[in-house]
Amino acid sequence: MNDIIWLLISFAYVFIVLLIALLMGRKGIASIYIRKTVHILVSLWIFIMAYGMESFAARMTGPVIFTIINFLFFIHNGRKGAGIIFYPLSIALMIILMQTEVLSPAAVVAGTLAMGLGDGAAAIAGTLMGKKRKSIEGSGAMYVVVFNIVMAVTGIGVLQSAVAALAAAISERISPSALDNLTVPLITAGAVEVLCAL
Repeated sequence: MNDIIWLLISFAYVFIVLLIALLMGRKGIASIYIRKTVHILVSLWIFIMAYGMESFAARMTGPVIFTIINFLFFIHNGRKGAGIIFYPLSIALMIILMQTEVLSPAAVVAGTLAMGLGDGAAAIAGTLMGKKRKSIEGSGAMYVVVFNIVMAVTGIGVLQSAVAALAAAISERISPSALDNLTVPLITAGAVEVLCAL
């Protein structure tokens, strides 16, 4: 029963996030800021999946549903914006790795937030600096955000957090635009897991 309540809360939360995005659009806010706001807010959902839900099936429900919905939207949109498929897919993969005890819940949370908050910060910083694509400014913003995320979520030391943040920033910088939604969470989570074991 606990998982059913969490699922209801989860979908209500996503509905509220989408409603916020709709209201931002009606206010004439630029689409980049709307997309990244959704990106950032949806990533916070990982706390419910990693620490609230108890069963593997419940944890997988959201990512699987949104992978399918986003895939259908991708097809309908002329096969543009594949990143919307990779984002929930990366979360599903990390949950599978958590279920098999390859990744800890903290690593999964760090990986998800690295993508949501870190990549969101990178895109916004780059846009404010007048850059249309990935930039040094954006990578710097991502590094700072992910460093603080890793410190807060895992409690590991400054050096380990710095290394994990560097792994996240480099993977975001060198990955093709859509693919970073897959590589950043997985690489960050893997780096955190290894660094926590040292």
